[in-house]
This record gives sequence, C-alpha cells and structure tokens, in this order.
Amino acid sequence: MTTAQAPDRTPSRPVVPLWWGVDAVPDRFGPCVVTVGVFDGVHRGHRRLIDHARAVGRERGLPVVLLTFDPHPARVLGIDRDTAVLTTVDRRAELAAAAGVDAVCVLRFTTGLAARTPHEFARDVLARGLEAAAVVVGANFTFGVRAAGDVTTLATLGTGLGFTTHVVPLLQAVDAPCSSTHARRCIRSGRLDAAARALGRPHRVDGARRGDVVRPDPGTALPPPGRYCGLVDGCAGDVEVLPGGRVRIVAAVGDRPAPDGPVSVVFAGNGTLR
Repeated sequence: MTTAQAPDRTPSRPVVPLWWGVDAVPDRFGPCVVTVGVFDGVHRGHRRLIDHARAVGRERGLPVVLLTFDPHPARVLGIDRDTAVLTTVDRRAELAAAAGVDAVCVLRFTTGLAARTPHEFARDVLARGLEAAAVVVGANFTFGVRAAGDVTTLATLGTGLGFTTHVVPLLQAVDAPCSSTHARRCIRSGRLDAAARALGRPHRVDGARRGDVVRPDPGTALPPPGRYCGLVDGCAGDVEVLPGGRVRIVAAVGDRPAPDGPVSVVFAGNGTLR
C-alpha cells in the first residue's frame, strides 16, 4: 500500500510566479535555465528533468523556469490519445515549486503556436521570450510544426541562439516509461498503486464541492466507477466515483461540516475498489 501524503488544503496556491505567456515575464528576469514539456502530472520522470535543470541552474547561478502548455497539445491537434487531465495548471505549478522550480510559464497551446517552425519557437519563446541560457528536455522531446524539431534540432538551434541543450533519458516505471500516458492508463484501470508509483504520490483530483458531490474539471482523469479509500481535504474517508465524472463523498473521518467550494480528493493509492 502506498502511503498517502497529507495534502495542503485546497485550492492549490502556486508559491512561485506563474506567467501566462512569455509577454508576462518581467523585464530583466533572464537569463535562466528552462525545462520544457507538458508536465501534466509532474510525475517522477518530470521531476528528473527538474532536478537536472536545477543542477544546471546551480552550476551557473541561474533561476529555473518550467515552461508548460495548456491545454494539452494533442487535444488541440486532434490526435487520438488519452489526454485526461492529471493536474490543474495551479496544481502543476504548486508541484513544480515544491520540486525547486523558481517560476512557471504557461503557453496557451493554439493552432497558431502549433504552426510555428522549430526555429521560430526556439527564437521567439526560448531565446527572446525567456532568455534561456540552457534548455533541459526529455529524450523524446519534439517541437514545432508537425513535431518537426527534436533534441538534435534544438541543440543545433541553441548553438546559434545562445543556449545549451541538455537531454535527460526517460525514466522507466517497472515495465513502461514513467510517463503521463502510463499514469492515465493506470488510473483508468483502477491500478492506483501503480499510478502512485509513477506519479510519486497518490493521484489527486481538484474540484468544486456541492453538498457531498465533487465535480472535477471536465476531462479530469478518474478511476473507474466504484468506491475507494481516500482523503478529502486531508481527512481520511471513503469516496465513490460516479458515472459521468463526478465523485461522491461517502464518509470522511473527522470531517467537519464543509461549505460548498473548492475541495481536493486524494485516492489513497492502494487500489481499493469495493
């Protein structure tokens, strides 16, 4: 059984600057180390990237910026794959801050952004927008229109644009790459212990509580309908996943009468499906 971590009370509150777009980056912030990816879930593989970026940052005396995208690129591009949300953007920033990132920059992923060439993205976002001195990515990183750029492209472009490129090997989670796709697959099948191993913590869902029903944001990754052990705003109890993407709070030990509003539900991670 995976031990559930006591979460902060909701809602998530990023404790580092959270910029929506490079235009929001303060003047004279750079140079910096940038690690790029969707980072949905901020799982163990993501934290390996962050750890590498922090090491580069310490060596050069530079802050670390996590560059992420919202919504998931595959959803905008119409790619047929599961893009269920593992973490809200605020929760993502909260986890990134806990991992040692100094700031988070979110790019709205649009068809316009997707149409940029690798050179345009590297120049406008990384070099000019964030003044990257170093860029840290996973070995499977691709970017630019039709994913035309890869880590070799990035390294070549970086040489001309003034940043170094650092490629981090993918982390394995037992028999599969430690990825958001793997975590979603585990959650969808009710293997919450395996999901917790990939994420490095039990899966948490943020949503709005009304009475004893929680409505997560549409598209949030949930286990199959059924009853589970969990934590509701830090109180141990049982929750039931209902058809249609809702969660019912069955009982929470020590729970006090709670007003309607933001709430977190942590699935305890042992896969208890009754």
